[in-house]
Amino acid sequence: MPDPILLVEGGGGGSTVPVLILLVALAGFALAYFVVGPGRRKGPKRYADIPLAMRPYHSDEELETTGMERAMAWGVALATFAALFLPLYWLIEPTRIEGQVQAFYEQDVADGRIEYQNACAQCHGTNLEGGSAPHPDPDIDVAWPAPALDNIVARYEDSEVVLDVHDFITRTIERGRPGTPMPQFGVGFGGVYSDQQVSAIVTYILSVQTGEVPEPDAEAFVGRSGDDLFANHCATCHGFEGEGYVGPQLLNVFERYGWDPDDETSRETARAVVRHTIENGRAVPAATPMPAFDQVLTAEAIEEIIDHIESFQVTGGPRYGQVGGDPVPAADEDEES
Repeated sequence: MPDPILLVEGGGGGSTVPVLILLVALAGFALAYFVVGPGRRKGPKRYADIPLAMRPYHSDEELETTGMERAMAWGVALATFAALFLPLYWLIEPTRIEGQVQAFYEQDVADGRIEYQNACAQCHGTNLEGGSAPHPDPDIDVAWPAPALDNIVARYEDSEVVLDVHDFITRTIERGRPGTPMPQFGVGFGGVYSDQQVSAIVTYILSVQTGEVPEPDAEAFVGRSGDDLFANHCATCHGFEGEGYVGPQLLNVFERYGWDPDDETSRETARAVVRHTIENGRAVPAATPMPAFDQVLTAEAIEEIIDHIESFQVTGGPRYGQVGGDPVPAADEDEES
């Protein structure tokens, strides 16, 4: 039976009347217990020194009168109580559960705010506005951008890469992003944060979403070359020369998508695939996913980047995008094998 105090605290104002009725029913049940129940027996105790199994039982007359009447009275009392209690419990319980869920949620948000400030704010900003982190390669004196998290739901609302934002954030925090400054925090993946702590951080991040994704500032890209745009938005993952770092090498990415230097149609097809990848991002199993840039770069800036990528394309490389290193010519591959 639920605690009436919890019912009142967790149920809100709407459950006050059912709780009062339930308390009245309990009081009536208690009264019935003393009226039709055994009550206190008066007089000297009988058969106190005789084992229960050897004591004489009620006579037939008692069983068919007083005993039967008492049993029937108890049946009526219990049936009445059940008839009142079950509907009232059914009315009260959903509201009580909702109140408890809200209380747990608010506690998670409060705990997550503290954990976020300890683990995430240094890179992603105190107010989730975004920031930067030192490059994992000490020889590269370029800051690694850390995205804003206050609009992550809106950014991935129509994404082809991220279908469940809650799961995406949880996996990222637990497992980190290999090759980037984002470490793994989940204790099951070598980190120090428990599942509850990770869940609290995710709850906090989702609780402060602004729902706003600013439009790319077209003026900020005017006059900037594809080389410059590539260095600012692509090189941290794909290398400054397209050699690959966290992401795959791009030196023969056109060839991997069917480009033939003598076929203009195949060139346009390869450009279309690269354009789609830049705009929509790409999910990479067990590796760092590529974010979508359609909300970061203008269409013109994306074309400039594709032009730059096309400018350093070579042929004869492997049919896959290995991470890091120059593509090995096909002849050399045969010799090595």
